[in-house]
Amino acid sequence: MLVVVLFLREKTNLPDAKTCLCVIIPVYNHPDKLQHLMTTFNQMSLPVIMVDDGSDTNCRDRLVQLEQKNAQMTLQTHASNQGKGAAIKTGLETAKKAGFTHALQIDADGQHSTADIPVFLAAAQARPEVLISGLPQYDESVPKSRLYGRYVTHVWVWIETLSLQITDSMCGFRVYPLEQMSALLRSRSVGRRMDFDTDIMVKMYWHGVSVFFYSHQGYLS
Repeated sequence: MLVVVLFLREKTNLPDAKTCLCVIIPVYNHPDKLQHLMTTFNQMSLPVIMVDDGSDTNCRDRLVQLEQKNAQMTLQTHASNQGKGAAIKTGLETAKKAGFTHALQIDADGQHSTADIPVFLAAAQARPEVLISGLPQYDESVPKSRLYGRYVTHVWVWIETLSLQITDSMCGFRVYPLEQMSALLRSRSVGRRMDFDTDIMVKMYWHGVSVFFYSHQGYLS
């Protein structure tokens, strides 16, 4: 069982800043949760960019039908599977060109709780210059091999950044500031597959972008 808990590591008194946010969902053969996700984002009045990363016919057809029924949805399509990172990059570039300032990344398989989204939006409004990420918390049912594998990645990240600020770099539930993201993608190559989430977080840190984690309990020092 995966429970997402969100933590913010610093207090801030910065004034609110105007943000214009959309949602990016990379999709590869996960059609079952898409209607539920789209209904949720319609209720929140959030524009959605779905990127079909070379899905099969069933999933591709479902995406086309979904776009036809939802004015707030934009569909981008890769002719063949290029990897999660490539799909997210396509979504980010589409969002930036459309004039959005921030993008919420969420997985298509429904593993992330949409109930947490208002917390992310409030955090992005309070600190528009940072990358805001979820922080997974696992109970005793999670396989030990998975925990050990994640820990190895965490240690690599701490060595690469010479910092413990990045508590977890593997959660794909996060908000990107698009101006900083766009500058980074113009200057550095980033992993195109499942390594994207960790790679982009480390490189944004190198570029001076703080990475914060948020909690329902409020700001934590």
